[in-house]
Amino acid sequence: MAACSSGSVSDDSSKDKEKLSADRSEVEAYEQNDTTLSGEQNNKDFVNKLDDTDLVSALRDGGHVIYLRHTKTVKDWGDQVSPALNLSDCNTQRRLSTEGKADAKVIGEGIKAANIPIGDVISSDYCRAYNTADLAFGRYTKNSNLNFLPCVECTPDDYKEYAARVAPLMSALPETGKNTVLVGHDDPFQGVTMPVVPTNGIYPAPMGVAYVVKPLGDDKFELVAKILPNQWEPLSQL
Repeated sequence: MAACSSGSVSDDSSKDKEKLSADRSEVEAYEQNDTTLSGEQNNKDFVNKLDDTDLVSALRDGGHVIYLRHTKTVKDWGDQVSPALNLSDCNTQRRLSTEGKADAKVIGEGIKAANIPIGDVISSDYCRAYNTADLAFGRYTKNSNLNFLPCVECTPDDYKEYAARVAPLMSALPETGKNTVLVGHDDPFQGVTMPVVPTNGIYPAPMGVAYVVKPLGDDKFELVAKILPNQWEPLSQL
């Protein structure tokens, strides 16, 4: 069994089982609450269901969905609730940082080097998401079901709405022999994983993390692996 960390994909990040404290959290202060911190702990505790060799082999065979949280931004703030938000104007939104742009390229280069076939690349309407997709894969289509709802302190109903919107994308079978990439955000992923990882799902951290999913149809899917931006390239050596 493999668990992701900042080193190789096989490094066991679950060795440290200390609960996350708010001051050590990668959840920004403005969105820290019991739900997001619990979801972040679930992210930390997640253990891959395949070892590295089996994981890259499975991805090379296709048939998976890769949910990629956009890479690092200049500043983390709740632009989804900003009265100035305009999805057609990147200047009203969080933007990718220099490091985030580099991470997106590293992800794309690592996936290509590992000979992992990519089919559809689907992004939210937010600039940081489709810019990540473009830098990593050179193409994307937009789907508003990957967008944020206008909430920072999201309610149980909000998370259920996220699940209803995102589950069809997570459970849809890709083109034969290829993998689908979804480029989105933290809260929608936490909402769609709440039925899979009770009760608070997974808050995907850090920015740029990807979860590999086995789609099962009918809004059902299985979480297979977590991969950080710098962990794609080592898979190419297997």
